[in-house]
Amino acid sequence: MHARFLRYTLILGLAAVGAGCHEATTGDPALRAAAGLYLLATVNGQQVPTSDPMAAIGGSIYLSPSGKAERHVTFRTYNGGTEEVQSAGSFRFENDSLVLELAPKIDPPPGSWRVNASLVGGTLRMGYPGPTDAWMNEEYRRQW
Repeated sequence: MHARFLRYTLILGLAAVGAGCHEATTGDPALRAAAGLYLLATVNGQQVPTSDPMAAIGGSIYLSPSGKAERHVTFRTYNGGTEEVQSAGSFRFENDSLVLELAPKIDPPPGSWRVNASLVGGTLRMGYPGPTDAWMNEEYRRQW
């Protein structure tokens, strides 16, 4: 599973670099500065993978220089397996906050998900209500 996640991250990274080369000369300077691949490092202060059965065990967020965003997160399932949840959309800055507008990559999408996050020194932090109404705090660290 770890090798599959690393392979996926490498493929996503190479695709992003190719797209980023084209996009790097256009758009908002704040979006270009935030662009990059961020890997999930902690959930609720615990290193990933955590022992929490409801928390993500791995994931990434890619922010493109043009304001597009993709989030891929792997969760444990109740039967002992794993499930990857993919979402895509956009990001922007609003009142010193990074705002992600994401929709699950399913057809038809059930609607968008707005998350206010912070981006400080290569660390992206976001919080949202979890599946049991407990708050989930995820921290992603910039890889490039």
